[in-house]
Amino acid sequence: MDLTGKAILVTGGGGDGVGRGVCEAVVEAGGLLLVNDLTKERAEAAAARYDKAVPLPGDVSKPQDVAEILQSAARHCDHVAGLVNSAGIGLVRRAHEAEESDFDRINHTDMRAVWLMSRAFIRQALKARKPGSIVNISSVHAHSTLPGYSIYAGAKGGVEALTRGLAVEYGNQDIRCNAVAPGYVQSEQNIALLRAWTNDPEAWVERHTKNYQALPYQIAPIDCGRLVVFLLSDQARCVTGQIVRIDCGSTAMLYDRDFGKA
Repeated sequence: MDLTGKAILVTGGGGDGVGRGVCEAVVEAGGLLLVNDLTKERAEAAAARYDKAVPLPGDVSKPQDVAEILQSAARHCDHVAGLVNSAGIGLVRRAHEAEESDFDRINHTDMRAVWLMSRAFIRQALKARKPGSIVNISSVHAHSTLPGYSIYAGAKGGVEALTRGLAVEYGNQDIRCNAVAPGYVQSEQNIALLRAWTNDPEAWVERHTKNYQALPYQIAPIDCGRLVVFLLSDQARCVTGQIVRIDCGSTAMLYDRDFGKA
């Protein structure tokens, strides 16, 4: 999987979750990393982790910031070859308890921003008459979910539908669009999210890994990153409109491993 000579823009790369794994994998594959995060400080801190990475701060849910991100990217490379829409936030709140502000916050970051960034990326690709690849970060929650996640699941379901639509609309102009849907990925930010509904998140992760996955591994951010890099690379030139789950088989299981035990 070789991204040498390709500039890849990754949104939400400043944390320790999937976005960071994508950044690490892009650099590992030889790509020029253009890393976005919400503030100048976070973007610069993220870029400082990697050789020759370029920080691109901005709020990807705001059209003006999106335009500035792409304009800044153009000053550092001739063409942005790939976009990874990794910026996202979570919500653990049952639908009847949620406020309009919760719904708007989730959908602005997890859905609207994906469309805004994809639109800007597609426009620059069409103008340059260059191929392009978009990879959106979805979630297994778009397929099967838990109590408290319905609004989040709805936003990720929208991301997957948008992914298919973009693939169909722009495939004849050599622009591909796919999505990666991770299961539980080990990171500090996900541990913090689990504390919203369990007093012992580490024990929950251990139980989930052992009983609710076909493969007994904890998914690391770099695992997701390497899958993203494959989809960005020329090796995936015939792959578009696909949702690829990286969940150690959790969505394939009908019951947990204790099923049938007394």
